Amino acid sequence: MRRLLPIGFAAFTLASLAIFFFGDSGLAAYQGVLRYDRSLAANVEALKQRNQDLAVRLQRLKTDRESNVMLARDIGMYEPGVAVVKLTGRPPRSEIYAMGDLLMRRKADAGRNAAYKEAALSAAVVLLLAVFLATRIGRRKADGARRR
Repeated sequence: MRRLLPIGFAAFTLASLAIFFFGDSGLAAYQGVLRYDRSLAANVEALKQRNQDLAVRLQRLKTDRESNVMLARDIGMYEPGVAVVKLTGRPPRSEIYAMGDLLMRRKADAGRNAAYKEAALSAAVVLLLAVFLATRIGRRKADGARRR
């Protein structure tokens, strides 16, 4: 029984370390959260830059008539008497407005994390049982050798 306590402690420690590194709140999950945080920060910076660009464009549309004329032409509106030439075979222009990157946090895969925990705890239990059985078999052999 004295040997079983340190072995049980070692098995528990190994299982705890496996859960710490690979579990749903472990080191691997923490690294994923840090990557997500960096991508969100980059997205916020890109959106701030886009906001500044749109503010400049809005100011230009408020003050510059030529900007309004160009925007109207982009959406297919022309002043009376303007000759319009349409070219066929040319690829269409891209949309003026594009949706930015939307970063949404996915829920953690509960099955994957549960599998890590189950595997680590199962390995600890199997190791504990193997050591227990090995000590029992060793004791029986030693007792048999003493009796002879």
